[in-house]
Amino acid sequence: MSPSMAMTMNAPRNLNIFGRPLSIFGVPVARETIFSNHQGVYKNRIEKRQRKLIIKTTFIKFFLQADERILCLTTGYAPVSLKEQVLTGPAFLFFKRAVLVFTDRRILHVPKRFNHGAGCAITQIRYDDCAALDVKGRSLVVMYKNGTEETFPYIGRREKKKIASLLDSVPQSSAASDGFHRRVHLCPSCTSPLENDTECCPKCQLEFKTPGQARMRSIFIPGGGYFYNHYSVLGFTLGLIEIGLLVHLLFNAMAFKEGMPVNFGTMTVILCLLICEKIVTTFHSEQLTRSLIPDSKDYAMRKV
Repeated sequence: MSPSMAMTMNAPRNLNIFGRPLSIFGVPVARETIFSNHQGVYKNRIEKRQRKLIIKTTFIKFFLQADERILCLTTGYAPVSLKEQVLTGPAFLFFKRAVLVFTDRRILHVPKRFNHGAGCAITQIRYDDCAALDVKGRSLVVMYKNGTEETFPYIGRREKKKIASLLDSVPQSSAASDGFHRRVHLCPSCTSPLENDTECCPKCQLEFKTPGQARMRSIFIPGGGYFYNHYSVLGFTLGLIEIGLLVHLLFNAMAFKEGMPVNFGTMTVILCLLICEKIVTTFHSEQLTRSLIPDSKDYAMRKV
C-alpha cells in the first residue's frame, strides 16, 4: 500500500472534533492525502493547487455520498474519438476540458465550459466498475468490466505521479454493484444515474438537450446548434460566417440571373465551404448534446 493511501485509510486523522470528515468550502476531503505528493509528503504548492481546483468545483459536494472523501483533483480532457478529432481538429481542447475528482470510491468527471462553470451532467467511474486503471504518460486509461476502454488525455502534469500511486492501491471487487460496468452520467439536479442519450431524468423529470433538435437547428439556423447548447459566443461567430457566405452566394446568383459576369470558381469554393461548415457544426452540436446538457439553465438542485 502506498504512503498516500495508507494516510487515507487512517480515518481518525481525517475527522474533526465532531467526528465528521474535514471539509474545504463544504467539500469533504482526506487532508493528509489531498495536500501531499505521491510519497505522502505535504507540500504547500500542492495545497494551493488543490484548493484552487476545489473552489472551481465546490458544487461537487452535492454529488458525494455519505462519508465519501476526495483524495485528489486534477485537470484533464474527456475522451475524444478519432472522428471528433478529424472533424473538429484542435477545437476539442476547448470543448472537452474537465476536472477529474478522485475519491476513495470513484472518479468524478466534471466537464467545464469556457467560463469555467459546469457545462453539463457530470459522470462517475466507480472503481468497482473498472477492470483496470492506469496512467500512461499524461493519459488516464480506464478499462471497464464490459470490455470497453476510455482514455482521458492531458491530465495535470503535477498530479500524474500521485494519481498513479493512488490507483495502485484502489480496492476493486469482482463485480459492479450497480450493474453499469462503464462510465455513467449523473443527473445535475437529483444526482441519479442516467442512461446514455436519455432525454429526461426518470427521477426528477429534468429534461436534456436532444441530438435531433441540435441537428435541425444547425441545418436551418446559422449557428443554431451552438445557441441550442448554450454556446452563444461561438454560435454568434459561426452564424455571422454562415450568413456572410449565404449572402455572397445570393448576390452572385442574382447577378447571374440578370446576365452579369460571375466567377463560378469562387462560387463553387464558397458553396463547398458552406457545406463543410454545416457538416462539422451539425456533427459537433449533436456530440455536445450527448454530454446531457440540461434544457433549462435555471434547474434546481433537488438531491434528497
